Amino acid sequence: MLLPRLKNDHIPELKLNDLQNKMKDQVSGKVDKGVYEFEEIACPICSSAKNEVIGEKDRYGLFFKTNICTACGFVYTSPRMTQGAYNQFYNIEYRQLYVGKETATQAFFDGQKQKGKYIYHFLKKNKLIGDNPLFVFEVGCGAGGILDFFRKKGHKVKGIDLGKEYVEYGKNTHNLDLETATLAEMNLAEKPDIIIYSHVLEHILDINEELETIKACSKESTLTYIEVPGIKEVHKNYEANILTYFQNAHTFHFTLETLTNLFTKNGFQRISGNQFVQAVFKQATNQDKIESDYEASKSYILTTEKNRKLYPFTVRGIKRNLQKAVPVILDKTHTRGIARSLKRLLTQNRSN
Repeated sequence: MLLPRLKNDHIPELKLNDLQNKMKDQVSGKVDKGVYEFEEIACPICSSAKNEVIGEKDRYGLFFKTNICTACGFVYTSPRMTQGAYNQFYNIEYRQLYVGKETATQAFFDGQKQKGKYIYHFLKKNKLIGDNPLFVFEVGCGAGGILDFFRKKGHKVKGIDLGKEYVEYGKNTHNLDLETATLAEMNLAEKPDIIIYSHVLEHILDINEELETIKACSKESTLTYIEVPGIKEVHKNYEANILTYFQNAHTFHFTLETLTNLFTKNGFQRISGNQFVQAVFKQATNQDKIESDYEASKSYILTTEKNRKLYPFTVRGIKRNLQKAVPVILDKTHTRGIARSLKRLLTQNRSN
């Protein structure tokens, strides 16, 4: 095992609230009793069965065996829960375990809206969206906050998700066109101009079939926006702790290179992308070669783990700790209101 710290000891890396602990125990019980069944898979990009085990648990302390393909460098989970098990998990435990709340909230929706703004500006920056109204379709829309931002920009929107409570919240509270369904179940009357998968593709079990379904639902000019947690950004976004990156709902773990390999294999070409990972693809006329990311990914994982304890002393780590500490200090000294007033005053002075 590449990272012995990730042995299956059932100890969570995150601090869980009561609801999250309840859901963790519920999932573990179903796994132990065989209610949630597991399956072994080979690498979905190159079909190789040769791999190295990275770890055996996720950030919640759930059994979670991650592997890196020694042929192409793709990081994936195997064994993993079957589709039937995951369908139940998403409908019963997923949001409560991950968000720590039983239902969607306005705060959750507002967070999604901020994500929508982020995606919109990424597309705008890369000159992939303009002022003309487009049909924007999102797979895994949650409560629909991302789509709400695009709707306010004048675009026609529609979304699908498997979480019934979150879909109903978006429909009833914000009057969004949302359905509880998978992409394969949809029969769209109009082919989208943009398809959004924001932190969704890593959840899908048969990603090659999903990409074929995307092609069937698309026109030649359709842009597919993919955003997934980038494994090569662990040192930036996860405090250099890969254990907080791994979570049981994510069956695949991408770098920009392995995501590009996956789409290349399925007849797409990359238009833009970064290691965050954010990337945009469209159907290709010529197929590029797949290049292995094994050495680079393995080296990154091992180096990041080696340097993990140094993170609090880096500039990024010091800033992150200050961001955490300041609100606590303000609350304990009852000066949060004063700080907000000073911030507003400073903002007004700058604008003047």
